[in-house]
Amino acid sequence: MSPDQEVARYCEATPIVKGDEQLVAIGPFAFESGGHLEDLRVSFVTHGRLNTRRDNALLLLPGTTNSRHSADGYIGAGKAFDPDRHFIIAFEAVGSGPGSKPSDGLHADFPRYTIRDLVRSQHEIVRRVFGLEQLAVAGASMGAFQALEWAIAHPSLVQEAVLIVPAVRASSIFRMVVRNVAAVLRMDPAISRAVPDMTDFASLELAARMYFPWTVSDAYLERMPLELIEREISVSVRRSAQWPIWDYLLRYQASASHDVSKPFGGHAAAALARVRARTLVLPVSSDRLLGVSEAHEVARHVAGARLVEIASDRGHLGWRAVPGAAETLAIDQAIRNFFEKKDPSP
Repeated sequence: MSPDQEVARYCEATPIVKGDEQLVAIGPFAFESGGHLEDLRVSFVTHGRLNTRRDNALLLLPGTTNSRHSADGYIGAGKAFDPDRHFIIAFEAVGSGPGSKPSDGLHADFPRYTIRDLVRSQHEIVRRVFGLEQLAVAGASMGAFQALEWAIAHPSLVQEAVLIVPAVRASSIFRMVVRNVAAVLRMDPAISRAVPDMTDFASLELAARMYFPWTVSDAYLERMPLELIEREISVSVRRSAQWPIWDYLLRYQASASHDVSKPFGGHAAAALARVRARTLVLPVSSDRLLGVSEAHEVARHVAGARLVEIASDRGHLGWRAVPGAAETLAIDQAIRNFFEKKDPSP
């Protein structure tokens, strides 16, 4: 495959897998930051059916600027997340999509939220709407942050966990990049005017352009001709520019502030020791945004965790489902093997 064909494939949007879309209001909600909303709304989409034993539920949790459809490339018959095997509940995180978000009107006054806030809101749905007593969780990047928090906070509920490009905490590199992105956004005078539906800030496009090189590897940037990299950056910029600015900013700040050790006095090992789920850890070999060492820390402290390192020079973006891509096939095979209780190594 030529570099041009490869980039064209990466730039192609993943088709949405249609399911049962739902939006649920869970009432008053207090955030870790001290903020409060009178009626928090959470959206999600389901695929498949809950079996009679009520033990086949799987929560799919989104990445930082991903939606409830972020894992759609891995959903389908015979794929990693198979609706014939699992009743899939794919969540949209608070702060985006049809649920409660800054662009509804609060903008800068929307409560600062954390990954643990996202998990608590999801737990309300699981408890009130579905009444589940066991489930599996899966997610990539910020989705892996959420999945791991689920396994820590609810060890008797979470039976299986799939963590794709995970980390115990947001890395120094990620926090630095997000700090720079936030600085660029805050320089734009338009942000202070709180234009309700404004998404086409030049600063948002610049921030996305700044962010992209960190999501791949040096090897990838050197391997691809510059004009093809520019094509891929342009697609990334267009996707980011669809976000209302405060939705985008608060979401990245939530990801960049994450650390599982915070409720445990700074001791990550103590947090991870709570996990009882069968756990699969899937880092991408060239990920520098979160770092492979972070995934190894998860696997080292979670009892019985299996780690399969996915070979790729696509860096953090190596997790994204791309038809025919070696990384996608390896991730899909590892997850299918894991759920079938086989050796997860591709």
